[in-house]
Amino acid sequence: MISEMLDSRGFNTLIYDDAYAKICLIASIISEFQNQSNRLTRGKIVYLDLDAAFTSYVKAGLIPSMEIQRIDDYTYQSESSALKIYLPSEDIFDIIMVDIIRSMNECSLIIFDSINSFNNLFYDKILHSLNNKPKIGNLNQLLYFNLMMILKHTSESNIPFLVTSMIRYTRKEVVTSNRLLSKKSSLNFYVKIKNLNDLSITILGDPKVNQKNLIMKDKVLRWT
Repeated sequence: MISEMLDSRGFNTLIYDDAYAKICLIASIISEFQNQSNRLTRGKIVYLDLDAAFTSYVKAGLIPSMEIQRIDDYTYQSESSALKIYLPSEDIFDIIMVDIIRSMNECSLIIFDSINSFNNLFYDKILHSLNNKPKIGNLNQLLYFNLMMILKHTSESNIPFLVTSMIRYTRKEVVTSNRLLSKKSSLNFYVKIKNLNDLSITILGDPKVNQKNLIMKDKVLRWT
């Protein structure tokens, strides 16, 4: 199970080029954590859903056995309170960060989905140079600060921290933090859909070297 492989001292980085494969795998990981009886005393999963895709699937009933209810404009929670989802905007991101850190001792897993969506969320806030090109370094610094702030508390509390990042083709102007993730990740893994119904997981010890391949049978979500 992927939940047993997640490290509690560094980043666990899920990279993907198929957003639906990512959602299917995250749904499976959440289910694994919720089904583990040894996490009863500290079982809340906190999900920072920056692109709102996972939340949309759950609200539409497309993820079996998972239901959430709206708490306020930016928060959803399962009936059992075992899953808490934040839908941040630029204005309240800092408030959400404080809330997550304050409730850290109640958590079993923190999910940051995704660094690419973080870039989109704060893109308008970047200062521009005279030639009207964005100063990407400012955005990377802001992302780095928030990731390291969460990591500091998850590592101290022995809680896995899962970060997702979509694969991007390299261009000079594309925002990327792969260097940070590759340096700090204890577990780096890639997901794709295989044979329509299965998830193929490649565990990467080094971003260029395949160490292990796993097949998770019948984990692709279906609703027809």
